[in-house]
Amino acid sequence: MRPITFINYNDTFKKQLAEIYSQSIIQLAPRFYNSAQIEMWANYPQQHPEAFAELLQQGDVIIAIDAHNHAIGFGQLHPHNYVSLLYVSPQVSRQGIGRAIYQQLEQIAIKTHQTTISVTASKLSKPLFKQLGFELIDTEIAVRNGIEFERYNMVKLLPN
Repeated sequence: MRPITFINYNDTFKKQLAEIYSQSIIQLAPRFYNSAQIEMWANYPQQHPEAFAELLQQGDVIIAIDAHNHAIGFGQLHPHNYVSLLYVSPQVSRQGIGRAIYQQLEQIAIKTHQTTISVTASKLSKPLFKQLGFELIDTEIAVRNGIEFERYNMVKLLPN
């Protein structure tokens, strides 16, 4: 695998991140979600481009960049102890990139003296977060545009 670098959010990558967001859902989530759920979830950046752009401006966003200076994944910590976004391009999924992005976010949380880090995981991301040491706190049903999604509130204790 080619070298990967990590950078803080840069607005020039906004369109690439929207594409990663959508394509990761479209290509990786069908095992876990029905077509209505996928369509509603994946279309968020296209249907709400201003809101998506504003979302990327919040907290700490780390972008994984390949050797050709293309974004291949990104994650967001907002607030300082909550992983609010973690998406990887389907072309490089299951190659450790999501884990590596998460590790960058965890280091930020540790540097800001957080004692825990939490996430509301999807069915798709729950196994990764479990591997990363997160524990399931509870399961919830979120409703977006009348469509239900089962989500998992998870937490991990951070080293002091």
